[in-house]
Amino acid sequence: MSQQFPPPPPPHAQGGMPVYRGDPVHTTYSPDAMLADKAAQASLIFGIIGVFFAGVVFGPLAIWQASKAEKMNKPATAGKVLGWIALVWGIGQIVLAFLAVTALFAVVTSSSGY
Repeated sequence: MSQQFPPPPPPHAQGGMPVYRGDPVHTTYSPDAMLADKAAQASLIFGIIGVFFAGVVFGPLAIWQASKAEKMNKPATAGKVLGWIALVWGIGQIVLAFLAVTALFAVVTSSSGY
């Protein structure tokens, strides 16, 4: 079976306008695809904010939004990775703050003679 190809377009005259060949192709964008895009964008934004501020709060939000986007077949790898980095970074900051307060308390109580 031979395959039929459309004929090539006619050549344009030098300096002439291109010939209109029909309606442009319109792409439909479903509401589900829009929700998936919004979830992927939200995961990226939450991940970026979480790296700099309150990673314990924004990290899980980024991971949750990335999972939501991936369930709707929209890749959100950057948001998920940044979410995990923010979460680990936030937990590390809390642990370091606790150790610093504990060490400061130990220094204060040992030097006061109680």
